[in-house]
Amino acid sequence: MTDASALAAATREARIDRRITERRVALMTQYSRRLPAVYVGYIVIAVVSVNRGLLVWPWVWLACTGLVMLHRYTLGRKVERMPVDERIAALGKLEFGFTLNGLTTAPIVPIAFSAPDNVTPLLVGIMLVAGCAVGAASVAGSQRAFMGFCSLTFLLMAGGWFWRGETLGIALGIGIVTMYLVLFASVRDHGRNLHELMGLVDDNAQLSASVELERDRAEAASSAKTRFFAAASHDLRQPLHALSINATTLDILAQRGTDGLLRDVSRGIGSALRQSSALLDGLLDISRLDAHAIRANFASHDVALLLRSARDEYAALAAQQGLALSLQLPLGPLWVQTDSDQFMRILGNLVNNAIKFTPRGSVTLSAAPDAQGHVWVRVADTGVGIASDQRDRVFEEFYQVGNTSRDRSQGLGLGLAIVRRTAALLHIDVTLTTEPGQGTTFALRLAPAPPSDVGPAAPEPALLAQAPDGHRLTVLLVDDEAEVLSALCTYLDQLGWSVKGVAGGDEAMAALQGGFVPDVLVVDYRLRDETGLDVIQRIRAHSPGLPAVIVTGETAPSRFGELSGAADRVLHKPVAGALLARTLQQAVAPTSTTRRHS
Repeated sequence: MTDASALAAATREARIDRRITERRVALMTQYSRRLPAVYVGYIVIAVVSVNRGLLVWPWVWLACTGLVMLHRYTLGRKVERMPVDERIAALGKLEFGFTLNGLTTAPIVPIAFSAPDNVTPLLVGIMLVAGCAVGAASVAGSQRAFMGFCSLTFLLMAGGWFWRGETLGIALGIGIVTMYLVLFASVRDHGRNLHELMGLVDDNAQLSASVELERDRAEAASSAKTRFFAAASHDLRQPLHALSINATTLDILAQRGTDGLLRDVSRGIGSALRQSSALLDGLLDISRLDAHAIRANFASHDVALLLRSARDEYAALAAQQGLALSLQLPLGPLWVQTDSDQFMRILGNLVNNAIKFTPRGSVTLSAAPDAQGHVWVRVADTGVGIASDQRDRVFEEFYQVGNTSRDRSQGLGLGLAIVRRTAALLHIDVTLTTEPGQGTTFALRLAPAPPSDVGPAAPEPALLAQAPDGHRLTVLLVDDEAEVLSALCTYLDQLGWSVKGVAGGDEAMAALQGGFVPDVLVVDYRLRDETGLDVIQRIRAHSPGLPAVIVTGETAPSRFGELSGAADRVLHKPVAGALLARTLQQAVAPTSTTRRHS
């Protein structure tokens, strides 16, 4: 055995010995609570002895044993209130209490044998043996405590019967010796069993500690991963944001002009930006879901309408891949209880995944009720399928089947991880059926819901150059990145809006005090000497109720609630120009008329 192994074994034994001591102290203090009842037996012994003609000494013996039992009872109550280490140190006192009890109990034996008949020592002996048997169970495997409690009493009883002689005396003497040996063996076995039991308890405790340590490490790793997602997402979004706004401006200019090459370049840039944004949005979705920053808004929805919407959204992509994207729906509506936005996110990831990994054939969306009233939505493809050893792994973050070259057009491998987390949020069961080369089917089980009288959502309004009251929107931009600020001002100016761009809160306040009256405030979250929240607070002190939109690359989960509570809208970089303009209109729409006429 190596030194390390010997040290580990010695450490384990030390822990086990400590646990045994703790257990013995607990059992002995529990037994001390029963000493008043045990003392009743001593009173019976004294009464029997007096009735058999032993008039004085039984009472003296009863008084002495009473004092000892009072001491043991008081000691037990005191030890119970001690801290753990002090209770362990008190084991010797508790064991000595058994020895002291044995020394005061044994004198009744010669007193009983002083009677001329055999009945008195026989009756007293029976009660003493019964008391010793009870005491043997209470010493918790401590041979020292048992010997101190019983040895002198059994020795005097055996000696008394051997001294009496004759067949009865010798037989009873042998029986008492045998009884002592049996009780001693029982106590020894109890001690061994206690050692084995505490060994198992210690092993389980060490295993539990190891599991807790690994759990803490896993939670720390998960937290570090989430922080990394947020930091990486923020740093990547910053340069893409200015590029996205400039690309939107370029698209406006290309549409106004006649240069075909300019339009082609604009479309190429837009396509590349959309792909980059989709990758970053995957990181953002994971961060939001891990932070429980997404709340489900459950309502009754016709799942057939949701499936048709998903089909319409991905029909062009499927056609580009040469795939048929079809629907299989019942004739009537199928009402389910869900959050339509989050459910569409699940459908989008599943359909997008199916199209990516189906080189030929079709992708089918279907919905049908089961016998229990639940609605099953299925996304089935005729693609490459998934091997049995990879079926659980496909739901892991960054894992992709058949993408060893890490083709970015296939995403980051977050789609199914988002599906699983979002499905858990919506209480949707997700099952996977697949065979290599025979396609894959994802099945979603949704809870049924009563029909809703709410009609379908109105189509998104076209981008307008004017606010609802007829004036052109006036925007105050706050961003300390010169490139971003210039890009935003140029884009909104191309829309015909009035724009004032400043680098910080002080300049924004100076613009307001100089007579600039904005319809909406757009502010970056991270500024050099302050945050966007600080700017919003300062400006609203001057212009109460001014709608505010925060544009940020910050994706730390702890920020989501804080940003949403301070601003009317929160946009995460990179932001497409059209989305920014539409968001500003939505922020202004409920309040612009009131503010202009106040």
